[in-house]
Amino acid sequence: MLRNREILLFAAFCLGVGAVGTVLGFVLSPAAGVLALLLWAVLCTGYGVFTAWRYRQLADLSAYLSGVYGGGRALDIRDNTEGELSLLKNDLYKITVTLQEQADQLAKDKSYLADALGDISHQLKTPLTSALVMTDLLSDPVLPADRRAEFLDRLTGQLERIRWLVGTLLKISRLDAGAVTLQKAPVELSGLIDKALEPLRIPMELHGVDCRVTCPADARWVGDEAWTAQALQNILKNCVEQMPDGGVLTVTAGADALNCRITVEDTGGGIDPADLPHLFERFYRGRSAGPDSVGIGLALAQAVVTGQGGRITAENHGPGARFTLTLPNAVV
Repeated sequence: MLRNREILLFAAFCLGVGAVGTVLGFVLSPAAGVLALLLWAVLCTGYGVFTAWRYRQLADLSAYLSGVYGGGRALDIRDNTEGELSLLKNDLYKITVTLQEQADQLAKDKSYLADALGDISHQLKTPLTSALVMTDLLSDPVLPADRRAEFLDRLTGQLERIRWLVGTLLKISRLDAGAVTLQKAPVELSGLIDKALEPLRIPMELHGVDCRVTCPADARWVGDEAWTAQALQNILKNCVEQMPDGGVLTVTAGADALNCRITVEDTGGGIDPADLPHLFERFYRGRSAGPDSVGIGLALAQAVVTGQGGRITAENHGPGARFTLTLPNAVV
């Protein structure tokens, strides 16, 4: 405290004023001089006690900040009394709590990133290993033509899986980074559904899946057609993969002045109730997931839909599962 230059200057000022006042008091009368001396001593003592108390408060705040800096949790030091120290305590508490929340979030993000990288490397390891094996087998000059064609087909399938995985991860990362501007344009729902179904028509035909689409010809919606078609395609793909040969895929769509709603139903046996709360989490593979599932298709669908202010729900219905996309009309 005594090393504080401002306090020393103020103490010197008080000493000078007190000395002058005491001298003037004794000039007037001895009683006035004694009274001035006592008053000066009381004021100096009170100032010293008050200053020491303030320094103790500041020392406590310094210890609190040192503890937080050292990794401790922020204690509630808020003070509802009036005064500079109370305001300082409240502000420091708000700052330390905010910084602690940010640190906790960074730790969670770091853990999530580590887990995500582990999941990605695991998902890439299997098809890459399989592709390398196929490459070694294809290098055999005496390999029969039919086996060579079979291995080439498998190699192509593994490369397609890697391409889809990398492409989907890039799309999700772009959405997370805010590098994607979702368009706001009039969209025909029937065209949107056709665009989402187009890559799946051959797989559905090979597996005998009957696709039934119900959508008014004049149904319109305002949003991003390309990204929404990708989201819907991932949901349709998930449903097709869960159905046995000869299943039925039903797509129902409609729109009003506020939003559009697209419902997808399959006959694949439904979703395990334990999987429902986690269905849209990244890299989550449900109990009924196929061997090629990586758990990012539905996560991308949710990111696209929620990015436009919409929502996706999943539930069991009849012989299978039902997915419902609700998308609000964007303001153009």
